[in-house]
Amino acid sequence: MYSTFSPTEQLSKEIAYSCLQVIFAIMVEVTTIYLVDEGGNKEMSVTPVSFFSGALYERKTCFVYLPPSYEETDQAYPVIYLLHGMYGSELDWNYKGNAGQTLDHMISEHRLRECIVVMPSDGGYGHGTYYMDWYDGTGNFEEYLISDLVPFIDNNYRTLKTRDTRVIAGLSMGGFGAFLLSLRNPDLFGAAASLSGALGSAQLMPQKDFDRSEFSRIIGPRNGIHAMEHDLNVLTEMRMQDPPEERPSLYFDCGTEDYLYPMNAAFRNHLQRIGYTHEYQEFSGQHDWNYWTSHLPDTLMYFERYFSLQNGK
Repeated sequence: MYSTFSPTEQLSKEIAYSCLQVIFAIMVEVTTIYLVDEGGNKEMSVTPVSFFSGALYERKTCFVYLPPSYEETDQAYPVIYLLHGMYGSELDWNYKGNAGQTLDHMISEHRLRECIVVMPSDGGYGHGTYYMDWYDGTGNFEEYLISDLVPFIDNNYRTLKTRDTRVIAGLSMGGFGAFLLSLRNPDLFGAAASLSGALGSAQLMPQKDFDRSEFSRIIGPRNGIHAMEHDLNVLTEMRMQDPPEERPSLYFDCGTEDYLYPMNAAFRNHLQRIGYTHEYQEFSGQHDWNYWTSHLPDTLMYFERYFSLQNGK
């Protein structure tokens, strides 16, 4: 049901994607993109939307998926945020990962309730921002998402504006970002999911590797306050002091052939050790779009279970 690509098809897709990025950089219009099925029925609605970020003092763009009934009712919907990985952009999940098509299928098959899905940029600096406010002052990339993007979405779309109806997920660097943002802002996000996430801790890096990396620009001294405040191991231990119902629900999976697999297994062991309730799965697969496209439904089904538990249906 969810397509994968041969090397030739993937190359063509990458070339088309590069061209699309150039066009997109020149002009972004608030235009709704529709797909039509064989019966002439309108499917996927994905809109590139520009908004201003005071945290970054920049105009930014996100892609917004609207559910099939959005234009026909006055209903409010839960919101899912999907974060891209390193070297990526807000285009990735919809264009490379077929997210809109997956959402249409799952909603039509009643495996996922109708929801709004937001696919933002990480802020667009360097190779990737890790969705953090950088220690060296380069940019407030967490503040941009929390204080600019989320209020913009809630103010401009019919959203259900509670933590129980707002969740976040991401792949690779975005998986780290999803866990980071939820654990640091548990009043905003009730659940988070990671696919092949970069779920490591700077505390576990050899000092030589840390010194040669860019991480000191992002988190500052490895044993400093800023680093501790953005360390997933430390944050999960802090959240264990909260009542269970106030902790973000965590789901993550990883391919057993993925170079980040040991990191994910180690994070699972950490959660088990401290007693943080979570759901973890392993599948065959590597760190690529075939894996993320195939396993996005697992994340979405987890969110559906979460929504059902919160709402009693």
